[in-house]
Amino acid sequence: MIARAKRRCFHSLRFRFFASVALAAAVFVIVMIVLNLLFFHSYYLLQKKNRLTYVYNRINEQYNGDISILDEKIKQLENRDNIRISIVNDYGEYIYDTIFARDRSFGWYNALTQNPFGKTLYVYDSNELEQKGYTFSTLNDPDGSTAYLALLGRLDTGDMLLLRIPTAALRENQSLNFVFLMISGLISLSACLLAGYFIGKRYTRPVIEMTEVANSVAKLDFSKKYTGSHNDELGELGRSINQMSDYLETAISDMQEMNRQLQIEIDEKQRIDDMRREFIINVSHDLKTPIALIQGYAEGLRVGINESEEDKNYYCDIIIDEAHRMNHLVRQLLDLSKIELGNIVPEKTDIEAYELAEAVVSKTQVMWQEKQLNIDMSGIGPQLLHGDYDLLERALLNYMTNAIDHTPEYGHISIFTTEDSCHLLLCVRNQGSRLNPEEMDKIWDKFYKLDKSRTRVSGGGSGIGLSIVRAIMTAHHGGCGVRNVEDGVEFYLSLPKNTETV
Repeated sequence: MIARAKRRCFHSLRFRFFASVALAAAVFVIVMIVLNLLFFHSYYLLQKKNRLTYVYNRINEQYNGDISILDEKIKQLENRDNIRISIVNDYGEYIYDTIFARDRSFGWYNALTQNPFGKTLYVYDSNELEQKGYTFSTLNDPDGSTAYLALLGRLDTGDMLLLRIPTAALRENQSLNFVFLMISGLISLSACLLAGYFIGKRYTRPVIEMTEVANSVAKLDFSKKYTGSHNDELGELGRSINQMSDYLETAISDMQEMNRQLQIEIDEKQRIDDMRREFIINVSHDLKTPIALIQGYAEGLRVGINESEEDKNYYCDIIIDEAHRMNHLVRQLLDLSKIELGNIVPEKTDIEAYELAEAVVSKTQVMWQEKQLNIDMSGIGPQLLHGDYDLLERALLNYMTNAIDHTPEYGHISIFTTEDSCHLLLCVRNQGSRLNPEEMDKIWDKFYKLDKSRTRVSGGGSGIGLSIVRAIMTAHHGGCGVRNVEDGVEFYLSLPKNTETV
């Protein structure tokens, strides 16, 4: 882990920027030192030679053999440039010398007059002297104490001019310059390193921030945004990354929503396919029994199993009953399909709730009287239901027959109305066993049947009755439902209020 962190540090943009600045500063300092070591001496000599040449030309232009004319000028040159000047005539006699002009002692005079140039010059180029009028060389004082860079030139008057500058200053300047360059180089290098660190930190911070944003986007985390305020290319890049993050977030959200919708459609298609297969199975199962009975009794009649007229009539009655049962199932399926497809449009009118309930109770009188049930309609109010009378009667009839089937003998069934701000509810409550909560949504599906002990569907147990109820109420833009109550179950029809009639 530590080694990986070190590798990441060494490969980071900040470290490479800092290293580049450090390397450039180090190269600059090294080049300066090398140039100083290699070329400072030659450069210094070149500048001094150019100065000696300039002084030679000035003296040659102004000197006419009378040294008094140049006395002040020569002193200025000597003091300003530290140049020692000597002029010798053709006979080897000194006309002027810097040291002799200051110290006219006999020793100096004797030394100068007895030793003009010849033994003091180490070497000089006589050909250059003849061609250019001057040449350069090196020499020492008569006592050998000081070395000089010298210019030996012939003046237009025929006299010889010797200009010399001490070279000790050159060696001293070169040493001091080298030490100064070393110190200034180290200081400059340190300053460059420090500046490189802070500059690199300043310019790499937005890059690091943008890298974090890009990594978050790669992980589909769009919460991080670039927050820099730079107005340069880095700022534009950061804002572009933010825009890209927003676009990707929107695109991915849209794609996820499309995938969700597609999954819903796939699930719905699968549900419809399952319902279709289940529908075929259920219809086949519900038709198989009556068809088998009809076929069996018809074959018995044909072969004459029973000779008596009473048995023949019994067989015919069974065949007729089973045919009616099949016809009832097929008609229920056709009616359900018509309602669901919108082929049956409710013809809405204002209906008294009590009148509708009374008609249903009357039609089922034989059934509830057979079980000696108590029917209570005292809870029905004066409300008017706005809907199709026949369809609502059929829906309420399904509820009533289910209630009769599942109410124990001597039990109680109540029909009543209630309302809220937007809907009128017509309810049928019966004593008996409750429904499991997970079954309350499934009982409205076609052919859904509970266990035999609590089959809550109408139409001879076909499992279509409650599906027809739901289709009827959907056509009325209403609803239907069921809830468990203290001593049984309550089914209800919900209709929107007719504000015009109210």
